[in-house]
Amino acid sequence: MAIKLRDYQQEAVQVSLDEFQGTKFQGTKSQETKFQRGISRQLIVLPTGVGKTIIMAAIAKYLNTKTLVLSHREELIKQTKDKFKMYWKNADIGICKAELNELDHQIVIGSVQSCMREKRLEQLTTQGFKLLLIDEAHHAAAKSYSKIVSVLGFLDDKAKPETKPQEVKPQKLLIGLTATPERSDNLGLGDIFEKIVFSRSIQTMIKAGYLSPVYGRRILTDVSLKDVRTQNGDFVVGDLAYVINTTERNNFITDKFIEHAKERKGLFFCANVQHCKDLADTLNERGITAKAVWGLMPPEDRTQTLKDFKQNKIQAITSCAVLTEGYDEPSIECVVMARPTKSRGRYLQCLGRGLRLFPSKKDCLVLDFADKYHDLNCIMSLKKTIPGVQEVRDRDDNRQAAGGLMQSLMPEADVRELNDESFDILGQTRFVWISIGDDEYSLSDDFNNEIVITPTHGGYTAKLYIKNSCIDVVIEPLPLDYCSAVCEDYARANLHISYTDLTNSWLTKSNNIPATEKQCQFLAKNNVAVPGISKTEAVFKIRKIIAFKRKETRQWKSDNYQPQSYNQSLSNKSL
Repeated sequence: MAIKLRDYQQEAVQVSLDEFQGTKFQGTKSQETKFQRGISRQLIVLPTGVGKTIIMAAIAKYLNTKTLVLSHREELIKQTKDKFKMYWKNADIGICKAELNELDHQIVIGSVQSCMREKRLEQLTTQGFKLLLIDEAHHAAAKSYSKIVSVLGFLDDKAKPETKPQEVKPQKLLIGLTATPERSDNLGLGDIFEKIVFSRSIQTMIKAGYLSPVYGRRILTDVSLKDVRTQNGDFVVGDLAYVINTTERNNFITDKFIEHAKERKGLFFCANVQHCKDLADTLNERGITAKAVWGLMPPEDRTQTLKDFKQNKIQAITSCAVLTEGYDEPSIECVVMARPTKSRGRYLQCLGRGLRLFPSKKDCLVLDFADKYHDLNCIMSLKKTIPGVQEVRDRDDNRQAAGGLMQSLMPEADVRELNDESFDILGQTRFVWISIGDDEYSLSDDFNNEIVITPTHGGYTAKLYIKNSCIDVVIEPLPLDYCSAVCEDYARANLHISYTDLTNSWLTKSNNIPATEKQCQFLAKNNVAVPGISKTEAVFKIRKIIAFKRKETRQWKSDNYQPQSYNQSLSNKSL
């Protein structure tokens, strides 16, 4: 039985098709109906573990045309084919890799390494592909990808400057899907893709129940990285491995895993192959069954190791790169960042390995080992990759207790712990939502712009009200948790939200300060008791009063509001 698309998957497919076919939107009453040019080079951004391959399969099935799917590595091709078959049982699929050259099928799944070769690429040009799907699309700016995209004609639908938008009818569609649209080598994806047509954050997907809850411990050691060089936006692997692959540090990591995750299934990310092997040896010596996995490992050995891990015959796997992308094992309960990184994309890819849901899994623990660096702000952390994190900083008492920082880069030096403290990666919801009756909810920003969630046809939709106009934020009815999470994503990107942000310092400071005279006067005027009320409490009560008054005003003049499209609002500078 074919699987059914989830709400967000259906959204992504619909938005992609609408953008390609040329969406129609209404302007104000004084404007004529306008048509937007079809977007033929699209990017969809979704976290790891939410079914991006199923979205590709759904788009391919709907368009029902000659399709090429590019995979970053050959070992991911079978996984992609299996997921296409899960959604589209009768899909006609061929494989293009190494000695396989099955091009006479409606859908061809190929490895970039094989498809970029001159002879193979020449053969592909004769197949008349109309749809090109790129998995792990953050690689698409690389020469290997851009060569395939260009030669197959998926850059040819650019409109000429003198061409009117409504006259352009793109014939080919390129769609890239990724969890991390950032690249550390400064190559821009904008040369390949025109627009991010759909995106959802990790916070939204966790809140909506599509990803595993996740929390972490950031453990700061005094191993110095000050002499480790940087190349292409991240640490040079050789330098990094020399510094962090020591007996003492590997024992320290093992100690912390036993302390915090002894009963959990763990995936460890290391600096290089030797680091993987050495850390696996240390784990085994301490009673944690572990094996290393690396890129040039014999394929049959790697397959058996991953099978053993899946079947719980081993508790831990150490890896340096090969499992960062595309690896799908939902039972992972602990991600161990045994190597620091400056790359947000790399960090998110590693974190994503633990975010998939699994029946016996309550959450995912991240053990984040951050070594001392001359500028810690350059190193990726949970706070930098997921907004709303309660970041753990160095504490003076811990630093003093550690007895000072290491001065030597020499391996085998002692590893001292500077800080180990737990924190909630996502934190609690950052926003103050106000219930305004009739199952409606209001979120206001600092400038009195207001998002209102309203029950509609078994779900919830949302609009942003600005002066005498409104913008659709959520058009199709969604479950309440998912709808509110989408609205919060929108608010973070487009609104000033300091006074509705529960993590801001004003909340703590104002909680112990009496309400101001003006606040008390406003509340008294609206028949709200004020004795002993704090400034923070007064702010929330005033916002609730204002929200109800706005609702009454909207009901009175509802015919005067003129909807705008969600995508228009993203470029609204007044926000």
